[in-house]
Amino acid sequence: MSFLRFLLALLLFLRLTPGPVAQVPKAQSVTISFTGDCTIATDRGSFKSGSLNWYTTNHEYSYFLEKVEPIFSGDDITVVNCENVLSDRDLPIRDKGSAGAFYFTGPAANAKIFSGSSVEVACLANNHMRDYGEDGLEDTVAALQAEGLLVAEENKPVYVEKNGITVAILACQMWYAGSERALYPILQEMTENSDVQVIYPHGGAEGTYYVEPWRTQAFHNLIDRGADIIVGTHAHLLQPMEKYKGGTIIYCLGNFCFGGNVRPSNRTAIYQCTVTLGDDGPEIADTIIPCYVYTGSRNNWQPCPVEETDPVYQKILDYMNGLTESPM
Repeated sequence: MSFLRFLLALLLFLRLTPGPVAQVPKAQSVTISFTGDCTIATDRGSFKSGSLNWYTTNHEYSYFLEKVEPIFSGDDITVVNCENVLSDRDLPIRDKGSAGAFYFTGPAANAKIFSGSSVEVACLANNHMRDYGEDGLEDTVAALQAEGLLVAEENKPVYVEKNGITVAILACQMWYAGSERALYPILQEMTENSDVQVIYPHGGAEGTYYVEPWRTQAFHNLIDRGADIIVGTHAHLLQPMEKYKGGTIIYCLGNFCFGGNVRPSNRTAIYQCTVTLGDDGPEIADTIIPCYVYTGSRNNWQPCPVEETDPVYQKILDYMNGLTESPM
């Protein structure tokens, strides 16, 4: 074979031989779970028989969230609202101007309820975080951090990086129309430093399934300013979910592990979302996981997923999707 014919054959072979297949980058995603109010304490630190604090001396700390721990350990980030003080000091209460006010506190070791059940972030922006003044708040932060939790204090965004995605979480209080405006500069900072922006507001009226129009407008304004996910707390009852301009709003998740009442409303849910980074920004896939606050005739301080065959399961889903006026 002449050299020229050999060279032509070689070029043809190289042209027809397939090269390595280009790998399409896998879309990055992160799964986050949110709960409502967690009061892992009792009023004025009581250890009355049957109370949550009493349970901590008669059960393992893992008892309280053991029914939902598989959900939390299966996600990337779990976020809770810690609505109580954790301190081993005998601190004076802060005068709230009401004889019937509650002052929730428990030992610092109660933070193990979270750390032993795959909770990563505890939010402290709520109306009980200063029940025992600034000293109580400082002790609570220290107790949670000692257990390895990331603490989101009021109006101080925290950043969590998972799977190459940075999630910003802002815990805040919102009590009146226009209160969201103070968050705009913080939200701008979050947008510049993260891929996903989460707002976790505490506020609104208690004990109602009704969402006040000012809260709807405020949450819409925050989505307009760049928030991707808003998860409300404080009402002690579930309030519905809404999709708005590609973002997700949960108006309230109600109580979860709730040491403040022996018979609270027994409907709650875990909001879980998987956020995937797309060319046009975060894409959010929502999941509502219906749960009981307790099982049995009274609060056993142990939230539990509702079985899919239980009629309550569909009642909660229908309500959260705006199809009914109540999950009961």
